Amino acid sequence: MKRFLSVFLPRWSIERRYGKPSRLPPHGHRLRDAASMPFALVTASDSGQRLTALSPAAERLGLTRGMALADARAIHPALQIAHADPRGDERALARLALWCQCLSPYTRPDAPDGVSLDITGCAHLFGGEEGLAELLARRLTHFGLGARLVIAPTIGAAWGLARHGPAPHLIVARMDLAAMLAPLPIAALRLEETTLSAMEKLGLRRIGDLIGKPRAPLAARFGALALRRLDEALGHEEESFRPLNPPTLHRVQCRFAEPIITLEAIEIAIRRLAEDIAAQLETAAKGARRLELRLFRVDGWFESLALATSTPTRDARHIARLLGERLDRIEDRAGFGFEAADLTAPSVENLAARQGDLDMSEQTDNDIAPLLDRLVNRFGASNVTRPLPQQSYLPERASRNACVLKPARSHDWRAHARMVQDGAAFARPLFLFAVPEPVNTLAGVPDGPPTRFEWRRVSHRVINAEGPERIAPEWWRAPLGASRKTRDYYRIEDEAGRRFWLFRDGLYERGGDMPRWFIHGVFA
Repeated sequence: MKRFLSVFLPRWSIERRYGKPSRLPPHGHRLRDAASMPFALVTASDSGQRLTALSPAAERLGLTRGMALADARAIHPALQIAHADPRGDERALARLALWCQCLSPYTRPDAPDGVSLDITGCAHLFGGEEGLAELLARRLTHFGLGARLVIAPTIGAAWGLARHGPAPHLIVARMDLAAMLAPLPIAALRLEETTLSAMEKLGLRRIGDLIGKPRAPLAARFGALALRRLDEALGHEEESFRPLNPPTLHRVQCRFAEPIITLEAIEIAIRRLAEDIAAQLETAAKGARRLELRLFRVDGWFESLALATSTPTRDARHIARLLGERLDRIEDRAGFGFEAADLTAPSVENLAARQGDLDMSEQTDNDIAPLLDRLVNRFGASNVTRPLPQQSYLPERASRNACVLKPARSHDWRAHARMVQDGAAFARPLFLFAVPEPVNTLAGVPDGPPTRFEWRRVSHRVINAEGPERIAPEWWRAPLGASRKTRDYYRIEDEAGRRFWLFRDGLYERGGDMPRWFIHGVFA
């Protein structure tokens, strides 16, 4: 007998981001603990911003989904809001459906706020259907998710009872199916809004109003889909269940005729595993971003080594070298030896084939990724960073340091390219000071470049100056320091041929400004 479990997450959009105590919505409130705080997610529409998800406190105020934000603020001016992320919700729901495969191999997301499981033949592994439902409810509560769970013999019945049933947790037998579905609203049949409106105009508001009615008039007026949904929910017609396919697991393994202990033997095994997984990734046109090596000891325990790469790779030599550099961490934990090993790539990305060198390596001489991977392998990911461009004209904000293992966002580079095309980011030095240093200057005219300046007790006579590049303050952002003045940047060359990047902070013609000079960088 078929059995299905439907999970309904009534506040999925909010709870998947703010449900855990460690995740804080705006102004530092815990949504889970601060029950009195009205909170909503909003999305833009042609008629303005509208509410798409509400916290319990917001619902108690009389706010509803679809209400205009202006009307909601009129009811409760202190309403806290955040922008909805439908795509992020859908991706997270798919990940939750994959996680549910620890309970059943057949799961699927029911967008936008649910998951369905085919638990036929699985419940006895968890102490019966009650034990399975209790385990899943406990896990979801630990994740910070409030859920309604229903087990029924049909997909449609489980879906409808989870969303419109009388209790948050139900287990329904086939003999009770019609009696349980009859009092539910027509919306529990998963019909379109136009069909629901047409049925409601004729006084058909409950599923029981459709049971036993002549089928030909219903099909003629509302279409065959309405009757099919009713038959599927009652079990009179079979409904196909298309489970979510888990992502392909890239994994290779080997067993040894005799346990190995020495580092030389382990390195040989790692090279073979690296070659095998590189061939597997090449067949799939993928590159590994994370790898995990496990060495299984004869006593049943295993040692694990994990690493991440700055770019997708399937170079066997590079993978083997990175793993070999970390073998000193398990050198004293081999015990009586290792009898098996496996290498897994849990995170992969698309990587098109490219022409390699004569040694069959895909790495090129100007590829810095292998060096970055080795530095991360030795010093840790948090200690190896790279600057990424930001959409800002201020030099302090034009870039941010990010871990080399995190890919750059494409819109960062697009914003930087637009700035370069606008001519705002021209001829800036590669070496910038974290904090501009003050200098003493002597200028021919107040608003012109300096003719001489003193920096770090050394005097420099200017023989060439180019500029200014004027940068106005970003009034829409909080200031980085005490100054919020217009800057004029100059490229300065002294008599020794050294080049500097100086700016005047403030304008003489602007009342209240007290212009000062600073050095912000040095040209190579």
